[in-house]
Amino acid sequence: MLFERDQKFALLRCDQCRGTGLIYWGTCSLCRGMAQGRMSRGRWLFWRYPLDRYHIAFDHAKKLVNKIRKIVVFILGLNFLFWAGFVAYRYLIITPKYGYVRPDFSVSQLPGSVDALFWLGIAALSYWWYRVVVERAKLMPIAHKENFNEELEEAVEALPTSWSDVLAMPKYKRTSIISSFTPEAIETLGVAYTVADQFAYNKVNSFHLLYALFTTPKIRILFIRMGVAVDQIQERLRPLFANNNSTTGGTHTAPVVSEELFDIFFKAYEEAYRAENDYVYSMDLLLCAVRASEQIQDILYDFSIDKNKLLNVVAWARIKDRLYRQYADLKEASRHRSKYGMDRAMTAVATPYLNHLSDDLTLLAQLGHTMTCVARDNEIRQVFQVIDGGQQSVLLVGDYGVGKKSIVEGIAEKMVEERVPARLRDKRMVRLNLSSLLAGATPSEAVERLQSIMYEIERAGNIILCIHNIHELLSVSAGGRAGVDVVSTLADYLSSGRFLTIATTTTESYAQMIANSKLSTVMTKVMVPEMNENQAIQVLESKVGYLEYKHDIFYTYDALARTVELSKKFVREVTLPGSALEIMSEAGARVRSQRGKDSLVTKDDVGEVIAEKTHVPLTSVTADESSKLMRLETTMHERVVGQDEAVSLVANALRRARADIRSKARPIANFLFLGPTGVGKTELAKTMAEVYFGGEDRMVRFDMSEFQDKQSLSRLIGLLGEKGTGLLTEAVRQNPFALLLLDEIEKADKDVINIFLQVMDDGRLTDSTGRVVDFTNVIIIATSNAGTGFVQDQMRQGLSSDIIKDRLLHGELKQHFKPEFLNRFDGIVLFKPLALGDIKQITHLMLLRIAKELEAKGITLEVRDVALEFLASAGYDPEYGARPLRRVLQERVENKLAELLLTGALHRRDTVVIGQGGEITLRT
Repeated sequence: MLFERDQKFALLRCDQCRGTGLIYWGTCSLCRGMAQGRMSRGRWLFWRYPLDRYHIAFDHAKKLVNKIRKIVVFILGLNFLFWAGFVAYRYLIITPKYGYVRPDFSVSQLPGSVDALFWLGIAALSYWWYRVVVERAKLMPIAHKENFNEELEEAVEALPTSWSDVLAMPKYKRTSIISSFTPEAIETLGVAYTVADQFAYNKVNSFHLLYALFTTPKIRILFIRMGVAVDQIQERLRPLFANNNSTTGGTHTAPVVSEELFDIFFKAYEEAYRAENDYVYSMDLLLCAVRASEQIQDILYDFSIDKNKLLNVVAWARIKDRLYRQYADLKEASRHRSKYGMDRAMTAVATPYLNHLSDDLTLLAQLGHTMTCVARDNEIRQVFQVIDGGQQSVLLVGDYGVGKKSIVEGIAEKMVEERVPARLRDKRMVRLNLSSLLAGATPSEAVERLQSIMYEIERAGNIILCIHNIHELLSVSAGGRAGVDVVSTLADYLSSGRFLTIATTTTESYAQMIANSKLSTVMTKVMVPEMNENQAIQVLESKVGYLEYKHDIFYTYDALARTVELSKKFVREVTLPGSALEIMSEAGARVRSQRGKDSLVTKDDVGEVIAEKTHVPLTSVTADESSKLMRLETTMHERVVGQDEAVSLVANALRRARADIRSKARPIANFLFLGPTGVGKTELAKTMAEVYFGGEDRMVRFDMSEFQDKQSLSRLIGLLGEKGTGLLTEAVRQNPFALLLLDEIEKADKDVINIFLQVMDDGRLTDSTGRVVDFTNVIIIATSNAGTGFVQDQMRQGLSSDIIKDRLLHGELKQHFKPEFLNRFDGIVLFKPLALGDIKQITHLMLLRIAKELEAKGITLEVRDVALEFLASAGYDPEYGARPLRRVLQERVENKLAELLLTGALHRRDTVVIGQGGEITLRT
């Protein structure tokens, strides 16, 4: 996806100091050093950091002085450490060895110079701690939203009319955004200015900033993950530094910061706010610099870096940083929470029975034992809105593998950090262990246990109940005795409003067990849809650190993106991101076992893993395979004789599929093969299955003559409400990457034919239970003998194939198929009747197969030309094509060979000769 260029922010700029905040090294009297700024969410954001030669040199000098200070402080601090070590040595080692010595920890006995160094050491350590506190105080975290109903996107606010209006604002509403820039980001701004100065450019622009960003380790690592060398991009940027705006020869004036760059600074602050970062990092500057310049976007696009790729890699870096910070935040927040379930008011009641049958998610979050929730902020926000609105129960509904459990654990983590609505603060989230609850219990006993748990939760007053996969609990009602209803019991407790409940279930279970029950009126449904590809990539990025550590390998971004792409396309039984996580783990284990540690997992490695599962070629096209693809016609003609048009059409379709140039919402190809029996229609279908899918066993074949009545429709898609009863839907569900052969389709009922209209157009079909079956990775071939008599009559008249085909399509076929059905096919091929010369070639191919079978037994087969002519003539029938030939070979060759083998007359190293009249002789 291409980048979208952002609209520039409207900034109020001080004309007196020209937006620098300084006049002759002093603060501007008009703007009071605030230089330029804008309104955002009721606050005045301003820029207060001069970028010029003097201040950059001054900052460098300060950094040098600070380094010297640190070295001096470190050396002096060693005096105290040496003295402390000496005391420990004296009283822990010397005293036990030589007897008791009166402890004397004073330094009065030390020489004067040593005494002074000791006190200097203490002073140095104190100064060091002071510097740590001061440096931390310089960084001001970005103020994030406190209202959970507030949207991240800001509304456009009008600028103040003058600087007097700005100065009239309270100080707490005025924020210097530079105070939220990390030291690395600030240093990058100085490098950008220096780059522009060195190249004699009179303005510091976005490409200077990008060039400077490539000097930072974090940005370089980002591009390494994408497989791009930043040095190559820097080479592409250098020509932009020398254009008409730069001066030539001699000295040049100092560059100034362009309006474009100031806009990037404010956009970076907004980007950090939307990403919920505490500070502005170099990644935020990178994104805003790229969005600001079409020239930069074109350069990155030449390196195969588009919008989604860059955003996802930046998200990878953010997720990694966030995991580190979140661990520290959780550790800090856990100090203020009880590990024994007590609230701060000390009013909670013990829950021994509940503790025995549940897991405390907030305690697990305190200990760092929960998985971080990624890319589900919208769903968590919806849950908070429901709870803020006064509802007591929330039900998360989504397919298996979409991440419902992760959302609940993400809420638990936010509860520990107390970044939740007031109703969730100072509470425990407890997840019911359904296996323990139902173990060894009858339905009535399960209800009694549930009632005991609810009673304890009510008494405790500080518990949020979580029921993961609530349908497993409700199934007790479905299978239990009359009068025992878990649904009613649960609904009564939840409707009482005495405690909050968050439950999860699947879409299918909700429709079957909850939608029409009392629970649907008690619980507020929040849908959890399948993640899109970008969200799934970010989930993989959050898990990749563990896998890299586990297998001692590294993943490229392209490997993660390919994992998500192929999982969505080929692993249909599990939704994203669950399906992609399984593939990613398998690819990592495979690379470690094959190439050892420190290896790189590439997109081709992922393709190989899925190719093994699906038997579909998914790796990059190699030079050898490219040559084979360009010679597909020759390869197919080794099995299919004649029919050049059909072979060419099929070969082109396979090449398009392998190059991934086709519609992703339709089957790979839809073909209709017309012609008399025995001309190679089915043989060409088998050849396609072997060439593209890896074997003839990848062909799903239906004899459509078996589906001639309206009741046959239920046989194809299944009986209403019963899973696994559809022959067609289940065959494709179990073999989603196959060739679907519909033999003699003209014999099927019209309603049966109509269901293939949707399949060939949309690439999907809904079975009798509402499940959608994917046909986008299927090649559909329908064969038909319709109009065979018409074709043969036209052939006898000597008409060309093109004329016959045109008359067939516009006349004869309309008696069998509707025009909209014929229009769904990518190609309609008329197979020509076979001539005697074609039969001779087919005879040769069939005999070659027999020869291969004998060769496996150590026997050689030799066929004379006269024998070939004889067998071909005996098996030739213009009406039935090559079908009689198979019977001739069985009767005259295969039967005789079987007798020779069974009687022991034929041995290894013997030669079988087929001669005149098809007679078989042996030569030993």
